[in-house]
This record gives sequence, structure tokens and C-alpha cells, in this order.
Amino acid sequence: MYTKRMITGYDPISRTLATGIGNLIDLIRLPDTLVPPEHQLNVHRSQRVHTEFQKKMENNGWKKEIQVELKLKVHGINFHIKGRLDLLLESDGNLALLEVKTTPVQPDFIDPVNSRIRHVLQLCFYAKALAGERHVSLESIQTGLVYLLMKTRIPERYDFPVDISGTQVEEIWLGHLESIADYLNEEDARKREQIFSLANFSFPYGSFRSGQQEMINDVRSAIIDQACLMLQAPTGTGKTAAVLFGALQEILPRRLTLFFLTAKNTHKQIVDETLRLIISGGLPLRAVFITAREKVCLRGRSSCLPDDCPFALDFGRKVRESGVIKNLLNRKVIGPDSLVEMSKRAGVCPFELQLIISTRCDVVTCDYNYVFDPHVYLKRFFMEKSTSRTCSLLIDEAANLPSRARDYYSPEIRLSWVKQLLADHQCPKYRRKLLEPWEEKFRELNNILKQKDSQEYELPPDTELSLHIEQWMNHFIELRDAPEELRLMFRAILDFSKISDSYDSRFHLLFRAEGNDSVLQWFCTDPSEFLNERLQACHSSIAFSATLAPFDHFRDLLGFPGEPETRYRSISYPFPEKNLGVWIDSSIDTRYKNRTLSVTLLAEKLRTIYSSVPGTWLVFFPSYAYIDLIRGFLDESSLPLLIQTPGMTGEERTSFISQIESGSHLVLTVSGGIFAEGIDLRSDTLRGAAIVGPSLPGMNLRLKLLSESFSARNRNGFLHTWAIPGMVRVIQAAGRLIRNEEQRRVIILIGKRFTGYPYIGLLPEHWFSNGSIQLLSNGLDNVISFMK
Repeated sequence: MYTKRMITGYDPISRTLATGIGNLIDLIRLPDTLVPPEHQLNVHRSQRVHTEFQKKMENNGWKKEIQVELKLKVHGINFHIKGRLDLLLESDGNLALLEVKTTPVQPDFIDPVNSRIRHVLQLCFYAKALAGERHVSLESIQTGLVYLLMKTRIPERYDFPVDISGTQVEEIWLGHLESIADYLNEEDARKREQIFSLANFSFPYGSFRSGQQEMINDVRSAIIDQACLMLQAPTGTGKTAAVLFGALQEILPRRLTLFFLTAKNTHKQIVDETLRLIISGGLPLRAVFITAREKVCLRGRSSCLPDDCPFALDFGRKVRESGVIKNLLNRKVIGPDSLVEMSKRAGVCPFELQLIISTRCDVVTCDYNYVFDPHVYLKRFFMEKSTSRTCSLLIDEAANLPSRARDYYSPEIRLSWVKQLLADHQCPKYRRKLLEPWEEKFRELNNILKQKDSQEYELPPDTELSLHIEQWMNHFIELRDAPEELRLMFRAILDFSKISDSYDSRFHLLFRAEGNDSVLQWFCTDPSEFLNERLQACHSSIAFSATLAPFDHFRDLLGFPGEPETRYRSISYPFPEKNLGVWIDSSIDTRYKNRTLSVTLLAEKLRTIYSSVPGTWLVFFPSYAYIDLIRGFLDESSLPLLIQTPGMTGEERTSFISQIESGSHLVLTVSGGIFAEGIDLRSDTLRGAAIVGPSLPGMNLRLKLLSESFSARNRNGFLHTWAIPGMVRVIQAAGRLIRNEEQRRVIILIGKRFTGYPYIGLLPEHWFSNGSIQLLSNGLDNVISFMK
């Protein structure tokens, strides 16, 4: 059985499936091909043509949009199906009904039933429902399909009568219902097995760490009450295992889909390990890891071109004949490697296959964007309220979601797209006419930028832009395989049009230079309302991180509702506080304007730290520029330096971590970067971390606007824009140090600002000893003594 959509409307107690005919057909019938029959933007025109035809027929005595329903029982499942038939004609006691479809190509009637099974199933339902309601025989109803060819200005009509009472159609109809009933019976049996297994379900890691039982209880309670939970727990408390263990106990009996949202591959590995332990412990689960299209594309493409892809053709037949879905589901945990391998064998698109499989899984692990990005969210789960209510969200490292969401809702247009499209010698005149005003606009904006002492400036919100949305839509509809730049351009045009038509104070029109490119962007300062819409639509949402304080700051940014809909829990530090030594060195001024004056003193401080307490030390800087500044004073020393560089590849990152974990090094890395969160360093030589400055985000126009938006809401703009995010980076960086009760580590906060407001008030409670943090006033004697 191959479900394409979520199963909604099924009551396992009465064993009744109540649904519409469209959903019923899409539940298990896979598309024959992934090549769309027409451009999705053409749907609007199709609907208009369909409506106009119905009105024309209505003038000839036909009735349109007649509500009908049918109840029947198949293989123990009660079906209650509803729908609206397109056209009905009643004349002298005779009934005739038509199902109307639009088509971009001339219909082929060589084998009309098997080539139009979806349409025939609809027609069959309407006829059976009508026969039951009117108490007439199926044979007495005249039925047919009408296709309206949209190639011409006035659509051509093609009629095809269908004998609904014939054996062929009856077998297709009954076979479809039997397949759905068999699937529901299988799911009922699988759910019964899960509930039985939950009775003996035990924590996969044996004993609980301190705080894990609290987290489990809070997660279970939030799901039971369909509420929101914000959970803060220090690094090393085992958040992933706790939230998964708690959530599974409640989502499985309720037949919910659990979404584990994370942006980090390292976190996905932890989820994978935890799920496999849970399954090996006796709980039958199915889980899939959704991977980006370009990373699993069998043709190695960055954009999808189904018209020119053999893995898109005959998709449904290949899936059915290969049994690839059953084979993958038997693996229990479906990751990208097995997905690509088995998709290649079956000759089908891995990305589309994993989306179909996701509807058959209990746990879906994916990036934030598959839930919150308006362009790529999983529509089969989140487009309709009925399916959204079957989803429970676990939002990992939730402190990172607000900045990601700002990107989702800040569309941009790039000069490089325009130039690339215009440089194409085959660029049609109509497209050039749409693009050339943009090239001229960018030239104008760049001239203004040259006159300003900045890399970015704000334009008036009513700035005239060459949107011409209707012309763009007409042009794009005609294309089958548009160039990637054109796809991006068109999507941005649509987004720009929506924002321009309904301007609000959250959006600011900005122009900036970015390397050799220029960017025009509607920057969104506050996407919380958009996030809230998704959260409110879902069954329950749990946001967890080591850094969610202050709670009200992150609650507002994440779009979580206020109390009592949102609960809060802060877990205490689980390890012996005596094993963590924290000092502040206030002798160095790390402020941007004074860095060059203090860099010599800082370099000497780092040399002293490494030589006094030999081993591996992590040194976190607020920027790569600061690292470049300090390395000039350290390169000539004999220190074993490891230095993070921008844009490291996956292989380079893995090698960098391996080097940290072997031998002794002074590691220079960036706060808030890939090595400052989400990794578990296994190094016996690790001694501690020196964190240089509060790691405040840099000053730029976007952050200035963000600060103003906080001020407009009676919030402290500096605190919420710079101080809190900066200290979140500090706390995340320090989280790399201690992961068990035996480890003994040191944190040295370098910078005068750590001793004052607001920074010291944002430090974790367990960093304070007897209500204070020690100052490094007598060299490193206290640190040396602590580490002995």
C-alpha cells in the first residue's frame, strides 16, 4: 500500500473512514509520472474554464455541484464518502451525469479507463452515490467524462461515455476500496502492537540522568494537553533522548506524526542512534530522515527538471513493481544512504519517494524549513488543518529558529540572476522586456549606494518596482523547464508583490552590495506571527535548547502563545558544579574599537593559559576578523594552533574535529559557528574554553531595524538584538566542555564587559559559586590549582 496523503478522518474505534472522494483516491494511488500535466500556475485558468463550462451547461438545464454521499463496508472498514458531482441532468425520469476535466494536451482514448483511472473512480463514486440516493439502478444512469482542451482560446470539448456498471470499472472501484481497507487494517494491527509494546517500554539508555525524568513528564503532559512547551536544559543532560522517549509514549496511541526538527547533521545522528536503540528495545517504529532534493538527486542536479528525468517517468508503476516502499519500511529507520540506494534500483526519484514514505512513518526528522518555510513546507502534512492537527513538533536548538524564519520571510532579488538570464543568447524578447527594467533599477540603486558611506541602505516602502505580476505569470506558465535563475526570480516577484500590496511595518525594503553581486530585499524583522500560524495549527509543539532564556524573549520570537497555552521548564545543571571552574579576566578590553590595542595582551594571555595548563583549549572569538588579527601574534610561537576558516567543507569539518580530539591544541574558532554548538567532543586532553568577548552580532542596518522593532514593542532594543543573542553564543560555546560527571573543565571569560550589565545577568546560574564568579586577579594560580 502506498499512501500519498495523510490518513485523516479515520476513527479506529468505529473503524470508519469519513473522507471526500478526492482524498480517497489520492490515499494510495501514486502518480503515473512526476512530470506535471500542466504548469501549476495554469490551475487558475483551468478552474475558470471549468466554472464557465458548468455555467454554460446550467443554461441548458443541467444542475451543477450536486452534493452526494455513499456509505458502504469493505473488509471490515466502514466508508463514508462525500463529494460534489460536476453536472447532473434529470429528464423524464432519466439521469445523466458528467465529470468535467481540463487538459493541456489532446486526450488519448485508446484505453480511456486505465489511462484515466482517477477520473473514472470519481465518476464511479458519483454514479453509485446517486443511484443509492435516488433508488435507481446503476445501469439506468448515463455517465461520461468531458475533457476541455485548453490549447486554444475557446477550449475544445471531447466527450467519452463510461459504462460504470461494467465489470472493468467495478473491479477498479472495488480494488481501490479493498486496498485502502487492507492498509487501514494493517495500520490498526501495527498500532495495536505499538500500544502493547509501550507497556514494557523502557528508557533506551538504562538509567536516567538528572533532569531527564522531568523533561519526559513535561513533554508527555504537553502532548496530552495539546499545548506548547519551552524546555531549557544544559548541554549534556540528554535532551534528545528525553524528549523522544516522552513524546513517543503519547504520539503513538494518538496516531500522531512526530516531527523532530533540527538544522544540524550532528543532531540527526544522535536522533538516528536514539531511535535505533528504542527499536532494538522492542518498540516497533518507522522513521524517515528527510534529505534535501539536491543531496539525493540521482542526476546530481541542484534544481528539479522532471521533463528531462528518467526517474520521474513511470513513477507509480516502478514503485509498485519494485516493492521499494515495503523494502524501505522494513528497515525501520530510513536514512539518505538506503533511500538513494533503493531508489536507484527501482529507477525512481528518491526525494519524491521519501515524501511518500513519510506518510507511513511515526517519526519524521527534517530541517526547520520543511515545516516553517512558506515555499518548501510539506504540504501533505501542513497545508490543511485536518492533517496539521495530526502533527506534533519537537523543535531542536529552537533558539536558532527565529533567525532562520527571518530568512524565510525576507525575499530577495539578485542582480546576478538578471545578468545571467539576459546573457543567454536564446533569451526571448518577452523575457528581456521583463528583465531589462530590473537591470536598469539595479544600476540606479548601485549609483545611490556609491554615494553613501555604507554597504546597505533602506528605500522608501513605496519605491516603484517593475513587478508586472500578470505578465510574469503569463510568461512563466508557458515554460516547462525554466532556468533556475528564472525560477528564483519569479518566486521573488510573487513574494515582492504580496508584500508591496499589503505593506506593514515588519517589512523594510533594503539594497546592499554583496561581493560582486547586488541584492534588493524585503527584510522581515518579525516573522513570529507566521510561525505562530503553523504552531497553532499543529497538535502540540515542544521547543528545547540549552539556551532559551529569557523565556519571554524567545517565546515572542518563536511565536509561542502566552500562558497557560505555553508551559516553561528550566532543568538544573546535571553535573557536579565543583567540576566546572569559571573565571572572568577583566583586564582585556575586547570591544571592537579597542581590539588592536589589546591584541598583544590577549595573545600573551592565551600563550600563558596553554603553557600553564597543557592540553587542548578551545578559544572562541566573535568573528573571523578577530581570529585573523590574533593569529598574526601567535603564528610565530611554538603553540600547536588549529584555526577554523570560513566555508569549510564537510570533509574539512570532520578532519578538524578529529584533530581536536587527538593530541593537544590551542583551537581558534568562532562563537555561534559550526564548532560552537551541536558537536560532542571526545577528547581526553580537553582542559577548557576561553571565550573572547560577549560575541555580539555585528552592527549593520538589518540589526538596527530589528532593534527598532523591539523598541516599538516597548522592549530594550540593544538587549534583545545584541546582548541576548551574543550571550547565547557564549553559553553554547561553553557547552562543548562537560558531558559526564567525571570531567573537570575550566571556562575563562575574557573581557571587561562580562563583569557588568546586562551580560553578567545573562550567564547561567551554575556558573556562579556562592553567588559570584571569580576574577583572574592573581594570574592563573587558581586555575592551575583547580585542574590538579
